Amino acid sequence: MTASWWKRSVLVGTAALAVSALWVMGQSGGGPPGGPGQGEHRPKPPLEQVLDANADGVIDAGEIANAPVSLKKLDKNGDGKLASDEYRPPRPPRPDDQGSGR
Repeated sequence: MTASWWKRSVLVGTAALAVSALWVMGQSGGGPPGGPGQGEHRPKPPLEQVLDANADGVIDAGEIANAPVSLKKLDKNGDGKLASDEYRPPRPPRPDDQGSGR
């Protein structure tokens, strides 16, 4: 395996992870009635925040090419790896879990 192949594989994997995470976040619902842009604004997930450098809502070819550099911003403990707590947004408390002793 060449270094070029490895870099390409990491880039494609990173892009696939980012796209799937953004898709899941979009499918999760939970936004205000009326859809996006109306009512309360939800913060962008951490992956979108670092990958969409120009904040236009699109991860373009240049941003994909810069993904390895951008993703390093999420590595909070500096171990060179991204754990789920570093790239996922914090989960809000569920109303049915409050006070249930779980």
